[in-house]
Amino acid sequence: MLTSADLPRLLSDLDREAEDYLVTRDEATLMIGLSVRGERHVRSFRSPGAQHAPLPDERTIYEIGSVSKVFSTTVLAVLEAEGLIGLDDPIGAHLPKDLRLPERIASITVRQLATHSSGLGSVGRRHQAFIDEELRGTEPPFGAYTHYLRYRKEHLYADLEDAELVYPTGQGWTYSIIGMGTLGHLLELVTGKPYEQLLKETVCAPLGLADTGYALSEEQQGRVVYAYDGGGQPCPNWYHDVLLPQGGLRSTMTDLLAFVEANLAAGAAADGSPLSRAMRTAREQYFAVPDGFAMPDGSEPPDFVQGLAWRGLDRPDGLAWWHPGTTLFYLAGAGVDDRAGVGFVVLYSGRRALVERDVLHPLQREWFRRACL
Repeated sequence: MLTSADLPRLLSDLDREAEDYLVTRDEATLMIGLSVRGERHVRSFRSPGAQHAPLPDERTIYEIGSVSKVFSTTVLAVLEAEGLIGLDDPIGAHLPKDLRLPERIASITVRQLATHSSGLGSVGRRHQAFIDEELRGTEPPFGAYTHYLRYRKEHLYADLEDAELVYPTGQGWTYSIIGMGTLGHLLELVTGKPYEQLLKETVCAPLGLADTGYALSEEQQGRVVYAYDGGGQPCPNWYHDVLLPQGGLRSTMTDLLAFVEANLAAGAAADGSPLSRAMRTAREQYFAVPDGFAMPDGSEPPDFVQGLAWRGLDRPDGLAWWHPGTTLFYLAGAGVDDRAGVGFVVLYSGRRALVERDVLHPLQREWFRRACL
């Protein structure tokens, strides 16, 4: 466990490694936030010689990509406690009755969506068609950034109606954007509220998260950090429609540290508030990849167990919980280790973020591991 004597060395190492990482990245920013038993330590960096990217601070707004998923499953756990939806409910029970869902799709459970064990692939056919169009350059300028916005509820429904499973439901693991997007849409259907309103009412308002959401005020827009292209022009943000709950949120270091600290408090106190119970519920093991399972794309099976979106990492005295996030121009990560009393957040902006994820995601997970020792 990290002691007060160990902390200065860890922070010094993080400073050095973050600065080394940015040496070869142009106009990039990086933030590392560490909460150790209630004491916060925030480090901010930008590329050496950056002319456009400002040095970020705790209120700088980033896209957080798939870190959005752990917010959505926290909402799910609140609604489950209220009796509005059950983890073992088949999704066909909550989707419109006029959909022509095959039984293999209608019988997928909410739990299986939340643990990437539904058998659904990464994206649906129509979503993939939008992506392919943009990659071929058939869309207007910035078209490669709009496929999430173009993909609407009717496309999701059509993709579910003719979806093929990449393995039998419940017998494997595939990171599924359409699965988590469907989960978020179910939350809207069972409450009759738009996702962002539901998120703010159940999570953001109780925790005082003033800058976590999707729609930004004019003042908030002024605090967004951008990536910059080779000509010094700001790169556009990603925009979403029905798939917003799986990856469309924006947030700040202040809000994300408050979120991981609330998870730590929920784990330590075991109080009975609906939100605390939901946070504990989301960070339990619900699924592990079966021994001998071959990933459909030939990659290595994940080395973690699944909570509700959260990924459980083995530690000597239990599990620590982690989730990364990626968009075209941003990377993020959030971690919680109840045993060590450590919360961890990373935020990054840069024009090659989608490529950088293969380097920075393992690095930030390693930083989190060292903070929890």
